Amino acid sequence: MSNIMFLTHRMSMGFGVAVVVEELSKRLVSMGHYVCIGTLIADYEFPNVEIFVVNPDPNQIAMLAEQRNIDVIIAHTTPYFEVLPSLTERFKCWAWEHGDPSYEFFPEDGQERAIIAKNKQIHVYPKIQGVIAISEFIRKDIKWPNSYVIYNGADHLRNVGKKTYADTIRSEDMPLKIGTLMRLGEGESLYKGNQLYLELCEEIKKNNLNVEIYVMGRGTEKDAEIFEKKGYKVYCNASDEERENYLRSLDIFISPSLWEGFNLPLVEAMKSGTLSMAFDTGAHPEVCPFVYSSVSEMVTSIKRYAGNRQMLLRDSERCYDYVNKKFTWEHTTSSLLKLLFERGQLSHNTNPIPLVPIPAQVISKPESLFKKGMRSIKNNGIKVTVRKVVGYFGRKL
Repeated sequence: MSNIMFLTHRMSMGFGVAVVVEELSKRLVSMGHYVCIGTLIADYEFPNVEIFVVNPDPNQIAMLAEQRNIDVIIAHTTPYFEVLPSLTERFKCWAWEHGDPSYEFFPEDGQERAIIAKNKQIHVYPKIQGVIAISEFIRKDIKWPNSYVIYNGADHLRNVGKKTYADTIRSEDMPLKIGTLMRLGEGESLYKGNQLYLELCEEIKKNNLNVEIYVMGRGTEKDAEIFEKKGYKVYCNASDEERENYLRSLDIFISPSLWEGFNLPLVEAMKSGTLSMAFDTGAHPEVCPFVYSSVSEMVTSIKRYAGNRQMLLRDSERCYDYVNKKFTWEHTTSSLLKLLFERGQLSHNTNPIPLVPIPAQVISKPESLFKKGMRSIKNNGIKVTVRKVVGYFGRKL
């Protein structure tokens, strides 16, 4: 069996990359492989996988990798992408790209984000063993056509089965339940489509449709106010169980996002047996059978479902079947192993290192880098902080 290290900016609830890393790790461990995770922020842990808080420093990462007899290092996010070229002499290094939303969505630091993306094309991708993209859209968006596409799974959610006649064909007098799942704060609201969702809901109300409108997401009470003032029910910071129950309870799930490399909430909703809709942006045409080019087109479709619950049930079943056939973590994991073995990146007989304490100097103090970054943002602003990070890695590379 083989030893693999994943690197990601944060292992925190509510972040899609953390879900991907966790699901891959659990399945690799169950197959007999050793896995450890290096990160800057760790909010939770799970059995049989070591999680280390480690700086994006080649020497620290190399020491940890050597202690764990690592075969392959796979980075999932910046700032770990940028250190991979410094590790290739000792380890096989890969980038697993989840993509960077277009810089136009971030007026405050968009140019810095564009510089980071360009830096990867010049200084990272050509100098490592390979790049994995989570969709065909991401392969094109990162401008690295030699990337290998491996889709995410959706079966980290419980298999609750298709909806029944009783679930969907309720009395025509009962309101249609429409909802979304998004981050509620301002930082990512442009590309997550928060304002677009509000516009869509207003159009639905103008058509006098009998609906109840819901919102669930990560955020503060202040973030929720913009939706609550419109009369919509908002659930903030729900647990995993609450999220799964919510997705199942909806008649129609809507993703208003304008940029997604995959869109886990969308496929989670379909996995829950709920009819799901999205706009024809990003990877949505690859992951959802119901995509629309405009708000008016989506509202027209919702009107049809409101008047025909049998059609709603049929298309809910179509969403459920689509996801279960196409997106499983078993397929994601086997695709990764197949790729690495075919490329000669893994051996079948690596001896895993027993779990032993790691010397303290290998691992950064959990709060040190985070506090340093927050202090810089407070004192200098996000533009200056991002510029410093880009300059630092430019010098390193």
